[in-house]
Amino acid sequence: MPTNLRGRIIDLYAAYAKGHTDFVLNSIDDDIDFVSYAPTDIFPYLGHHRGKAAFADVMRTAQVTFEYLVYKPVFLVVEGNDAATMISMKVRQRSTDRIIRMFVADFLRFRDGRIYEFRQFMDTFDAVQQVLGHEIETRP
Repeated sequence: MPTNLRGRIIDLYAAYAKGHTDFVLNSIDDDIDFVSYAPTDIFPYLGHHRGKAAFADVMRTAQVTFEYLVYKPVFLVVEGNDAATMISMKVRQRSTDRIIRMFVADFLRFRDGRIYEFRQFMDTFDAVQQVLGHEIETRP
């Protein structure tokens, strides 16, 4: 993998934040394996998807659902063909105008210069409360 992988990853996140999904898709392997560990009853477009077309649908649905105000890596580690990022995220939910802030952790694996494996984790409890607009009652 070229030594400029760090810069490429930063550019990918910046492009995604601006809604430039075609730019991002140019760095995605045709057979990408994407998993976002999120509750799919609240985020139905997330979960497990395979293939570039399915990944494109995930990105487009997210862009339609949210306006990305901030989406940038605050922490990035690159080792060989693998990368881990912590993303600071601030979005506006288009249907409610709610502002949602959270951190997302992404783990990326590259092959031949393209992302072929993508795992995503978020603080789903906090995210769900923000999307729903109220705290979730928990019982001890």
